[in-house]
Amino acid sequence: MASTYNNPTSHGEEIGLVVELADRQFTVVSILITLGMPVLAYLSGNTALMFYTHVALGAFWFGLDFFFKFVLGPSLDAAPDEAAGAVNQQLIPKMVAVAEPLSLGVIGSGIGLAAMLGYWTTPSIWLWGALGIGILMLINGFGPLHLVTTKMVVELNQDAPDGDRLDELFGKAMQWGLLQTIFMLAIILMMLGLRGVL
Repeated sequence: MASTYNNPTSHGEEIGLVVELADRQFTVVSILITLGMPVLAYLSGNTALMFYTHVALGAFWFGLDFFFKFVLGPSLDAAPDEAAGAVNQQLIPKMVAVAEPLSLGVIGSGIGLAAMLGYWTTPSIWLWGALGIGILMLINGFGPLHLVTTKMVVELNQDAPDGDRLDELFGKAMQWGLLQTIFMLAIILMMLGLRGVL
């Protein structure tokens, strides 16, 4: 695919390539939905709306994570290299464009919901645990996981992508992604504790 960022020389240009390949309109809509919904729910002052917004975004993030790692990823790994490469070239930029603002929307809406429910007046160990894990998720998602996936996008956009480099990057992305999955499971435990289930 022709691109104005054929050989990015900076991380800013790599991000530009991700946005371009994901489609600018798709990226804007993703950001508006995943960040706009929690902001509107919080500003409405309606606790139920905020709760369901947080749960819906969290379920989407959790489902997207598990589907990609345990269904789509292994299926693409088993597919011929050309087919997998063609799918990944379209898929990975869109995954980045959705997952990164979605993570901010989920964690931000959780913090906002806790405030609306009055949990911050006397924060419990569960609340501090959820906040700490949420921060770790953002560090992982916008740190190593982000860097590896943008490098994958750049490599996939080359005229002759290096298969060995892609395998190496994909392996690293799966490692950091599995850490994110562990964080997701841990934060669900924190939320169950917060709601008095544990």
